Amino acid sequence: MAKPKRGLTPFRFGAGGADYPAAPMTPPARSDRQRLFALLGGAALLAAIVVVVLIVVSQGGDDGDPDAGPAAELADVSERGITLGDPDAPVTLVEFADPQCPFCAEYTTEVQPDLVEKYVRAGDVKMELRLLTFIGPDSARLANAAYAASEQDGLWAFTDLAYARQGTENSGYADDGFIESAAADAGLDPEPIVAAAEDPTQAVEDLVLEAKDAAASAGVASTPSFLIGPSGGELEPLDVSSLETSEFEAAIDEAVAAAQG
Repeated sequence: MAKPKRGLTPFRFGAGGADYPAAPMTPPARSDRQRLFALLGGAALLAAIVVVVLIVVSQGGDDGDPDAGPAAELADVSERGITLGDPDAPVTLVEFADPQCPFCAEYTTEVQPDLVEKYVRAGDVKMELRLLTFIGPDSARLANAAYAASEQDGLWAFTDLAYARQGTENSGYADDGFIESAAADAGLDPEPIVAAAEDPTQAVEDLVLEAKDAAASAGVASTPSFLIGPSGGELEPLDVSSLETSEFEAAIDEAVAAAQG
């Protein structure tokens, strides 16, 4: 029997805090259980932090597979910076993700391989990955490390392994050993990636800020979120009601057909 997918349960705020029930519950629709994070700044930042902390405290989760290896679907697919696939592909699919988000991991392990095989390998679509850091310190360390990996054209390979081995949120699992192992297994030089996790270079900081600004401009309010459209043109939200391959295919097929004229 397939293992039931984990879902978010209603939060209970108050003296008792917020947590999962002791017994399993039937998962609600994924559209209802995506985590919501406000993109706020200035005077609202403190309130946003409080909300995020309360939400994060409520999250549990099983650890990933520490022995997971590189994803087969990424083999021989071109990586350049934050982009996966042919840089001249006519359609661009942008993903906004938090490295600790379990639903981002679910998309990466269950949907992304199908899309890479069907659209990226064919040269029809290129993917861009914009990493956000709402959940907490491990998110920031992983995003910094992933963007440092992009300097070796290994962001996608590194991030895929980080999701496959994902630990419990804000447990401190994204330590130097975790990052070094993922980087090495992705075929990268781990030393600069481990160093950047805690002390990011200016180039890494710029990528983190660019992702935050792009998410704010696009009105992104949850992870994972997606934009799609003609490469170099205006991108539109790709809204899905569940993390199933079929939910993405119609929009991608439409975008590819439009790009091909």
